[in-house]
Amino acid sequence: MRCVPAHDFTVAKALAWRSAIADDPPYQRESSIWSLEKQQLFVDSLLNGYDVPKIYLHDLRGKHPTRVYAVVDGKQRLTTIWRFLTGNFALADDFTIEPANLPDLPEGVTHPRAGQRFGELDPAWQRNLRQTYLAVVLIQDATEADIEDLFSRLNNGEPLNAAEKRNAIGGDAVRLVRALAGHRFFADRVRFANQRYQHHDAAARLLALEDAALRGRPDLPDLAGRALDDFVRDNRRLAPAHRRALRERAEAVLDRLVDVFESRDLLLATQAIVPVLYLVVASIADDAPDGWKAALRSALAGFHDERRAALAHPETEQKPAFREFNRLLHAGANDARNIAGRLQILVEQLRAADPVLATAIPDRAGAEPGPRVHSTVS
Repeated sequence: MRCVPAHDFTVAKALAWRSAIADDPPYQRESSIWSLEKQQLFVDSLLNGYDVPKIYLHDLRGKHPTRVYAVVDGKQRLTTIWRFLTGNFALADDFTIEPANLPDLPEGVTHPRAGQRFGELDPAWQRNLRQTYLAVVLIQDATEADIEDLFSRLNNGEPLNAAEKRNAIGGDAVRLVRALAGHRFFADRVRFANQRYQHHDAAARLLALEDAALRGRPDLPDLAGRALDDFVRDNRRLAPAHRRALRERAEAVLDRLVDVFESRDLLLATQAIVPVLYLVVASIADDAPDGWKAALRSALAGFHDERRAALAHPETEQKPAFREFNRLLHAGANDARNIAGRLQILVEQLRAADPVLATAIPDRAGAEPGPRVHSTVS
């Protein structure tokens, strides 16, 4: 791997080559993270001639049919340039050009003012901005593992969260997480957004459950951040059969969950409930009584409403099951013991709520090693 400075990369080139620059390679974080204020500040720096951080691009010339570069670091800077030059936002209300920073322009040029968009700038200033050189480094002769490692190193000082750092590790487990995070369950059913890779985080927990089941481990695994880091690091290389089984088993359960829940379901407002619901649905056999999916959604709604209502009362007046469920939830939602405890409480409540569920859900759902449903679920 080599890092080579690009001496001719201007703002105009960044815009002209926009369609040839991949801004969402697998190791990138989610887009649109910068606030409007931060975008305006970056444009302020460009117009005032201040130094800005380097942009790192993976050089794909001759190696990709439609892309020339892929962004390794600097996605938000490039996105801001593209958005400003195409009129998507204006200069900040307090924007000024410092007299010491005025470029050599013809007399009579009107300098940029607060609130102006790119198309409203004096043509001379438009040309000046387009001709501004960006500090770009091209990464050449690099494998995907090299790029993922560099991305992780470059962002060590940035506020990447655990899921974003995990995504940069690479390997088979991470690729499975990315694939599962694109399932319709996450795209349409869960209510929490994929901001900062929340869907990836939840998908990693489900795969960790399946991995423990496939390996015959007797207890539920811990699903906290450090355990998930170990899971993806320990499984950078997976046997093809194991990798295929993980994906098929997880997707089969998610297919069922799609049938149970509604679009942007209020019952799926947070990550914390997903592993528990996953284990409940995974435990239901293929020959379960008809109507179990509607019965499950109804019973879950009742449990949710009663539990939430109980929070308005002193703990001594709450139903013991709700009090304990809430205690476990707040004591550490991803701790293995807490997951097992909440699962047991939920199973008992669901089985008591509807005779269909009493038949469909085993009384020890999740107590055996891992989910029991396979890729041929109904």
